[in-house]
Amino acid sequence: MSLTERLSEIVGQDRVLASPEKMAPFGRDHSTEAPGQFVCVVRPRTVSQAQQIVQLANELRIGIVPQTSGVHFHGGAVPKEGGVVLDLGGMDRIQEIVPASMCAHLQVGVTWEQFSQELEAKGFTPIIPLLPHASRSVIMDYLEREHPVMQNHEMAEPLLSMQVVWGNGELFVTGSAGVGSFRHGQNLADGVLPTGPGPMSYDTFLYGAQGTIGVVTWGVVEIEDKPAMSKVFFIPATNLEELAEPAYQILRAGICNECLILNDVNLAAILATGPDQLPRLRAALPSWTLILVQRALARRPEEKMAYQADALRQMMSNTFRSLDLWETLPGVAAAEKVLPDMLRKPWPKDRTYWKHAYRGGCEDLQFMTTLERMVWYPPEVDAVAAGFQYPTSDIGVYIQPVQDGHACQAEFSFFYDPEDAAEKTVIRELRRQATSSVMAKGAYVTRPYPIVADLVYQKYGEYAALLRRFKKHFDPNGILNPGNLCF
Repeated sequence: MSLTERLSEIVGQDRVLASPEKMAPFGRDHSTEAPGQFVCVVRPRTVSQAQQIVQLANELRIGIVPQTSGVHFHGGAVPKEGGVVLDLGGMDRIQEIVPASMCAHLQVGVTWEQFSQELEAKGFTPIIPLLPHASRSVIMDYLEREHPVMQNHEMAEPLLSMQVVWGNGELFVTGSAGVGSFRHGQNLADGVLPTGPGPMSYDTFLYGAQGTIGVVTWGVVEIEDKPAMSKVFFIPATNLEELAEPAYQILRAGICNECLILNDVNLAAILATGPDQLPRLRAALPSWTLILVQRALARRPEEKMAYQADALRQMMSNTFRSLDLWETLPGVAAAEKVLPDMLRKPWPKDRTYWKHAYRGGCEDLQFMTTLERMVWYPPEVDAVAAGFQYPTSDIGVYIQPVQDGHACQAEFSFFYDPEDAAEKTVIRELRRQATSSVMAKGAYVTRPYPIVADLVYQKYGEYAALLRRFKKHFDPNGILNPGNLCF
C-alpha cells in the first residue's frame, strides 16, 4: 500500500493532496527560501488523526513538516528534506471562551481574523501582536514569540497551556491542563497555569521550535475585556535615543496599555490606505514616533482616562521638556481615531498586508535587546545595507517594549520585489550579514529562522548541542521538520 493510501485511510482520500497544482502553495512562503520538494499534503481534522499521522511517519521513517495556515513569512515551514506537509489549518474550532477565567480554548488552526471576530461579538479582545496577518494561526504566532503590543506584565505570554503530539507519537498536555480533572466537567479555570501541577514548565520546549519536536493541536490563551474608552498619544523624535528614557519612565509609571516605537517607513505603511500615499506620509511623519495608547474598562472609565492623561502630560512637561506630546499626527487624517482600534485587531484581509505595501516582499531581522542599547543597532544595520547599495532610508524599524520595558524586541524590515530573483539574493545575503553584525554588538537572536540559523548555532555551540539532545528525546527518529533544529 502506498504512502498516500495509508494516509487516506486515516483522514479520507479527499484530505490528501498529491497533485503538483494543489501542493504548490504548501512548498513556498513569503520569505527568500527556495520552494521545497515533498510527497504530498495531508489535512487532519482531529487530534486523533494528527497523532496517527505522526505514528505512521515514525513507522515509515518519513519526514513531516507541520503547517498551521496558508501564510508563512520566515522559511521555517518550507520543507527542506522532502516528506509530507501536515496541514493543520482544518483544526480551526474555537472550543470555548470562558469569561470567568478570561481565557479561550483554541485549536491550532484558528486564525487571528476568526478569533478577533468571535471575541468582538462577545465583548472581548485578544492579546495581540502588532497587526498580524489575518490568516495567521493565533497559537503559532504566540509560539513564534511574536510579542504583544500590550504592556501588562501578567499578559506578556498569553499562551497558557497546550496539547502536543511529540515526535515519538505520544500525546501530552502542558501546564495545569494536564491534570486529570481538566475538561472533564470542569471549566478552563482548571487548566490555565502554565507550570501545571509540578515545577516543570513543559510548554517552554515548544516556543520557537518550528514544529521540530512536536505538533501542537490546541492551546489555552488569555483574553481581555473590550475597553470602554481609548486615547492615543504620539511622542515624535528626530533621533531614536531621545525616546528610550521617556519609554522607560512611562512604562514604569504604568500609564499606558500599549507602547511601541516605529520609524517613518513602518508607520507610513501602517497608516497609508494605498501605495500612492506612502511617499507623502513618509515626508509628513517624524523620523521616529513613540506611540502610547491609554485605555479604560467599563468601571469608571472617564476617571481612569483623565488621571492617566494628566500623569503623562505632567511627566512630559516636568522631565522631557524638549520633546513634544502630540494627540494627532500632522499630515495624517484621523490617525488618533483609527490607531487604538487597529492595535487590537489583525491586518484587514481585504487589504495588501502592510509589510508588503512597499515592494511586495519583506525580509525581517528580529532580535531582543534593551531600550537603552537599541540605539547601537540602526548604525550597524545601515552600514551593512549601504554595502549592498540598499537605500538605508527604506529600512523599516519596529521596536516593541516587552514586560513593562524590561527588554524590547527589535525588528528591521528590508523590502524587495519578490519577482526579482537577483534582488532576492541580495536581500538574503544582506539579512545574513546584518544578523552577524548585530550579534557582534550583543543582540540576542531568539528567532533564528533557516536563513540565519547556522550563524546563531555556530556562536552558541553548546546551546545547539543541548537542543539536539532535546530533539532526540522528543523526536527520536528525526521525522519532524527534518533539516531544521528547534531553537
